[in-house]
Amino acid sequence: MTALHAQQLEHALDEQFTGIVAVDDLSKFEQRIQRSSFLSRSLAALAIREFTGYPLQRCAEFVIDSFGDQGIDAVAVDLASEEPQVWVVQAKWSSDGTATFSKDAALDLKNGLELLIAREYQCFNAKLTPLIPDLERALSNPRVQITLLPAWAGTQPMGAEAKGVLDRFCAEYEDSLRLRILRLPDFIRILRSGIAEPQIKLKASASAVDVSPIKDPILAYHGTIGGAEVARWYEVNHHRLFQRNIRNPLGVTAVNRTLVETLRRKPKYFWYFNNGITVLCDKVIMGPRGDLEMEGASIVNGAQTVASIHEAYQQTPDLVTRARIGVRIISLTDCPEGFDHDVTRTTNTQNRVEPQDFIALEKVQQQLRDDFLLRLRKTYVLRRGEEPPQSKDDGCNLREAATALACAHASPELSFQANVDIDLLWDPKQHHRLFPLHRTDAVKTWRTILVLREVERQIGVQRPQWEGRAGTLADLGRLLIAHVTFQRLPRGWQEIPEADWPTVPARVAPLVGASVATLIHWIDTGYGPKSQVSSIFRNAERYSDVAGSALATLQGDNQPPSLSAEYRASEREGHARKAKAVTVIFENNALEEGTLLEFRPVPGREQQQLTPWLTADPRRARATWTRNRRNCLVWAVDGIAYSPTGLAQKMLVEAGHQSKPLQGTRRWFVPQRGSLVDIADRLRQEAEEEEE
Repeated sequence: MTALHAQQLEHALDEQFTGIVAVDDLSKFEQRIQRSSFLSRSLAALAIREFTGYPLQRCAEFVIDSFGDQGIDAVAVDLASEEPQVWVVQAKWSSDGTATFSKDAALDLKNGLELLIAREYQCFNAKLTPLIPDLERALSNPRVQITLLPAWAGTQPMGAEAKGVLDRFCAEYEDSLRLRILRLPDFIRILRSGIAEPQIKLKASASAVDVSPIKDPILAYHGTIGGAEVARWYEVNHHRLFQRNIRNPLGVTAVNRTLVETLRRKPKYFWYFNNGITVLCDKVIMGPRGDLEMEGASIVNGAQTVASIHEAYQQTPDLVTRARIGVRIISLTDCPEGFDHDVTRTTNTQNRVEPQDFIALEKVQQQLRDDFLLRLRKTYVLRRGEEPPQSKDDGCNLREAATALACAHASPELSFQANVDIDLLWDPKQHHRLFPLHRTDAVKTWRTILVLREVERQIGVQRPQWEGRAGTLADLGRLLIAHVTFQRLPRGWQEIPEADWPTVPARVAPLVGASVATLIHWIDTGYGPKSQVSSIFRNAERYSDVAGSALATLQGDNQPPSLSAEYRASEREGHARKAKAVTVIFENNALEEGTLLEFRPVPGREQQQLTPWLTADPRRARATWTRNRRNCLVWAVDGIAYSPTGLAQKMLVEAGHQSKPLQGTRRWFVPQRGSLVDIADRLRQEAEEEEE
């Protein structure tokens, strides 16, 4: 049966992905290798399809499997919500259904994701390039949800060692990283459900449902259903449950996290706190004992509820089994034309009440708004939907004020919460810490906002100086940097005379630089130079520990620790220059005429500038090596030979940006061998070892 299932899956992959999953990069290899790679890549695309519901063509575009994929076969991104989703796939194919997932495969997958998180995009092949802008936006968001997705055409479960590697890796990221697995039986289930426009059949046993019929004017049932039953619906069908809905589940968002916690802590009360789900069906059948069968079913309202129930069930199944969920099951048999669309539209157009809306009613906020107007002649916007200030100089809103005050507060806890999810600041306890009723005034609040704006401006100005982990800190940790900067301002800075006020923002620039150097020093010292910088912004204890260590180091007139050379852009460019990579490569005859090279921009601003331009025409990122020491790269776009640096500078200009001093040998890569600098460094090291 296993071999038969593998054949069925192979046939489906051919049918669905022929012509859209490419193997042209393997044209020099024998047919057997091309065939196996096509099936493995198609399996990865199908895994993406299963969890995202994206069209097959788009799923194929997420496949990066090739030389230099760093153990990742596909990576997909969804930026539809405030908490973006990333899926990272490694697929294993076997035509006889005996594929397994080993410890080495798990380590490769782990290491590949670590490279993505660390922005080491240059380590990957050119297939990743079109995905970098969305991937960068997602991974730069502290609320990102990442799913590791091992997939293999085999029936054996993942071995204990491999699972241990991935479980420990997920534990490092707490709620931000999760593991989902697809094996051959899962793929067969997917095929049986239908890859394209599936017709879902849902069942609910009489013991799980308690519903009453409504027969006129359209047959429907309303009542409750057990949490375990809903969790199983999602486990079996994933995105296919929502084919008529306006959106798929958004992952574990702030609201969804609340749903999960309610299910885990107060399952008996869930029905009281949740609006439930609405199911549209082509046909509903109720058996004589109360069992329900729903043909052509789709959940059109409550997608987030369903995903949250499944998430909670994975963690505490016994508790979720106790929960009851409100349910409406509507039959479309004999209904008016367009009725299904009307139900979907109207059940999803309710205006959500945000926690901020309640805070806007607080007395202190009303007083602060009046104070802004009367003393500063500025606008303080409290409610969502109100007209914003005409310019930044004319005022601010509640969210900006709360963020600034959180960073300025002596406790790092508040800036941590603002960084994770600003809605946490609307908790009454936290709100009163930020806006004490009799000690909040417009002048102090406005000055705090101005300092935060200057911190953020300085981070933008100084960002090109920082690379590697320091760059990641600057991108993810602006509020942590702001917190440390605020604490180092002179005592009473909010209350100094207006004439002296300009001296305060003027202090910010050097404080920002010192904060970055000290914070990254303590992240490296406390958690290791290979630790994930992003983990600091998901763990309150680590966040507070790093902030406290940095402030202790910077007490008084103490000088900050020097920023490591590997984090300074100027030093890394200087190293590349000293290496004289082209000369070393020529002297060692290390590259053959016609060797293909790929251009990979330096992470950060350069990457943001060039990636869209490179993606528009893949030839722009390709060149071939030639035996011309001065101009050793022939660009695929025009067939003209350039030096690595000259070509990189020309590319910047053609992309519409200003040329700058840079070292091209850092940016041109030979797949599987590294940059020209890397190749030259290895050659020099080998020569030194031979001399010894």
